[in-house]
Amino acid sequence: MRIGAALLLVSGLAGSAAGDPATAVYNHACSWCHGKDGRGDGPAAFSINKYRSPRPRDFTRGRFKLRSTPSGQLPTDDDLLRTVERGIPGYMPSFRSLTTGERQLAVVAVKRFYPGFESAQPAPVTIAEAPELNAAAAARGRRVYEEAGCAACHGDRGRGDGTSANALRDDVGLPIRPADLRYPRRFKGGSAPDDIYRTLVTGLDGTPMPSYAAAIEDPHALWDLVAYVRSLKRR
Repeated sequence: MRIGAALLLVSGLAGSAAGDPATAVYNHACSWCHGKDGRGDGPAAFSINKYRSPRPRDFTRGRFKLRSTPSGQLPTDDDLLRTVERGIPGYMPSFRSLTTGERQLAVVAVKRFYPGFESAQPAPVTIAEAPELNAAAAARGRRVYEEAGCAACHGDRGRGDGTSANALRDDVGLPIRPADLRYPRRFKGGSAPDDIYRTLVTGLDGTPMPSYAAAIEDPHALWDLVAYVRSLKRR
């Protein structure tokens, strides 16, 4: 279903937000952290360590980490909906308890905070078909990991303790830690093979995690890197 059509689904909420169901859903489910104006300054935001990232997303900046689109582009409706439904491990809860229509209305509300969405036509990156992610692929991926410089942030064994880890900052200057790759359940963009591949090629805008779409053009090498990252999981 198209997101725009969702405006017709939750008319019962209209009275609580000046007749606007999308705003009603947002105020109910999102504004506590992201603020009524979408600036990431809701009442709960200040209970989060203000000296460390990530902070609740400021939607007015138009910078989104979790996307299926190339670095620098806005996310698709499906990207925003996926974040609402999945949440972000350790930071944002899942909102699957909302109805399908309410989740779609939350996306409508989020997009209103950034005018660029009005003309944007974001297109997802292509995710190549996954080969067998076996031990041989992981061994090759270890070399890709070394050659791409991943250890500088994530550490030689993926523990998030690389030589640059303590100096990393996000786009507003707050300290941010690289992921400890031994714990995929904490990956913000998801831990399935396709999720990891997507994160590698899109990057996480607003953080030091870049896109590797240009640096690693061979899809086979990217899948080898995915295999290596998955091999680091702590048993």
